[in-house]
Amino acid sequence: MDAHGRGGLTPQTRFQSDGLSDRVELRLPAEAEQIPLVRTLAHGVVARADFGLDAISDAKMAVDEACSQLVQPAELGAVLCCVFHEIPEGIAVSISTRTSRPYLPSETTFGWHVLTTLTHSVKARCEPIPGETGGTTTIDLVLAPGTSDG
Repeated sequence: MDAHGRGGLTPQTRFQSDGLSDRVELRLPAEAEQIPLVRTLAHGVVARADFGLDAISDAKMAVDEACSQLVQPAELGAVLCCVFHEIPEGIAVSISTRTSRPYLPSETTFGWHVLTTLTHSVKARCEPIPGETGGTTTIDLVLAPGTSDG
């Protein structure tokens, strides 16, 4: 997603042919009805990375929650961009969308607690769009093979 929430590859999402990382990217409408597709992709990516059954379940729930937190404030017609790639700690996931105003999810909600419990790490960031009232909000997760099942 470019700085204006439109398609296109950015340095953060462009495939790097260094042979060390596999990347999977999915772009779809930022609508609640689309979240099961992202959850299914998450299942496939973490299963391929040899996560255990409990860790696969945790990963799917975490990705589902991150998407839910971004779909609600998403600008009408926005795209939800989900990027998965392997890192030494597990799978890094970056989920982003364009919002009509700068937005960061609250870290005091039950949903955020779910994210911090089910992932190795989670952080959110918002990049304002110069000259506009909106921004691009991103939630970055690291899913680890042994997050909750040791």
